[in-house]
Amino acid sequence: MKQKTSLALGLLTACLIATAPASASVMTTPWQTATFDFSTINDSTTLNFNGFNSGLGSLVGVTVEFTLNETLSDYIYNIGTTSATIGAPNPISATATTTVSGPLSLTTVNNLGTNGFVGVVPAGGPTTVESASTPLNSLVGPVTLNGNPISLASYIGGTNSVAISVSSIGNQNGSLPPNVFSGYDGNANGVVSLQYEYNVPEPTSIALLGLGLIGLAALRRRKAD
Repeated sequence: MKQKTSLALGLLTACLIATAPASASVMTTPWQTATFDFSTINDSTTLNFNGFNSGLGSLVGVTVEFTLNETLSDYIYNIGTTSATIGAPNPISATATTTVSGPLSLTTVNNLGTNGFVGVVPAGGPTTVESASTPLNSLVGPVTLNGNPISLASYIGGTNSVAISVSSIGNQNGSLPPNVFSGYDGNANGVVSLQYEYNVPEPTSIALLGLGLIGLAALRRRKAD
C-alpha cells in the first residue's frame, strides 16, 4: 500500500510540473547586409532585406547596424576681378544629414558639418575652402516589443519584403559679398545590416508529460497485479 501511495504522489508531481510553461531559448539570425553608394550628397535609395522566417520561432527583436563613410566640402566661385573676403559675419559652412529608417520607426540620423570658413578667396573658382569627412558606426535597436510577433509583423515573412531607406540631404549657409557664390558637394557610402532575435520554445514540458504518462501506466499495472 505504501508503494502505491508513493507512486501516486510521484505521478501527481510529474503531472503538475508538466503543466508549467515551457522555457525558451533566445536565438539570433545571421546578419543580412546591403550596401549603398552616393556620388553626391543629395541622394537616396531603398535597400531590401528578407523578412523573418516565422517557422524558426517567435520574433521578439530587430537590430539594424549602420556604417557610414562620408565627405563634404564647401567651395566658392568669385566672379569678380579681385580677391574677396567671405564668411563675415556668418562663416561659410555646409551640413549633410544622412538618415537610415525602416518599419516601426526604426531610425538613425547622422549629421556631418564643415567647421565654417572666414577669409579671403581669390578671383575665379571653384575654390575649396572647407572639407570634412567621417567614418561612423551607429546601432539602431534592438527593438524588443514584449515578444509580441504581431507588433513586429512588418518584419515577418517574405523574400526582400523588408525595406530600409537611406537618404542624404545637404545644406549650406554663410555671408557672401557681391559677385561671390558658394556651393557644396561630397559623397557617401556605407553598409546597412539587419538581424532578427527570436524565441524558440524548449520541449521541457513535453518531456515531463511523457514521464507522467509512463508513471500512470506503471500505476495501472500495479493495480492490476
